[in-house]
Amino acid sequence: MTDVIQTVGAYAGLVALFGLGVLSFLCFSQARDIRRLREWAGGAPERDAEVREVSEIVAEERSQELRVLAEREERRLERAGLSEGGFWDRLGRSGRIIAIVAVVLILGAAAAWAASSLLGGDSGTSPNQARKGAAAKKARNVNPSSIKVGVLNGTGGAEVGLAAEYADALNKDGFTTGVVTDATETYTESVVMYTDGNEAAAKKVGKAIGISSTEAMTPDVTTLTSGADVTVVIGTDHGPLPSGG
Repeated sequence: MTDVIQTVGAYAGLVALFGLGVLSFLCFSQARDIRRLREWAGGAPERDAEVREVSEIVAEERSQELRVLAEREERRLERAGLSEGGFWDRLGRSGRIIAIVAVVLILGAAAAWAASSLLGGDSGTSPNQARKGAAAKKARNVNPSSIKVGVLNGTGGAEVGLAAEYADALNKDGFTTGVVTDATETYTESVVMYTDGNEAAAKKVGKAIGISSTEAMTPDVTTLTSGADVTVVIGTDHGPLPSGG
């Protein structure tokens, strides 16, 4: 029995020794492969950078080639007279002349319109004339019978009965006369005075008797011709009554 154990043990030792050798070989081979993988992995980023650099160089060279080809084609078209050029060039000589004439005409029309707009107020009616025109128009629309007129002889008593003559002329024109008397002072200029809101009526009265000057009624005249909308003050400068009056 002891001999068998010794014999088997010897064989088992040999087998174990052989297995240990095989295992050592496998471990060495695996370690070498792992080292190669590590070296490859460590060198991969550098290779990627190299590849990108090469790609960029190739792309730049291709771009330059395309630019050169495009410039050659453009020069060829220019020599052949087929280049499009700018809009101004495409118009041609006659087209450019027409465009310039059109622009000049448009600018001239705009300048004329602006000048007429700016100078229209100077050559036309002034604000004062416009107000007078509006007052005259309003005066034409006033009914004479609705205007109560006072008449004062302002000649200082030099012409007796003058106020009555003017009052008669106004009555014939349809006006309603109120106080007819002498003024308390002498007036060198004839004038038609009016109360608030009766300027148009004063102009209508003045037109009927040939007196163009009008002004707001003074307090003393208001007191003397109480109730009158308009008061005619006949001055020493008065002329004859209009032929229709």
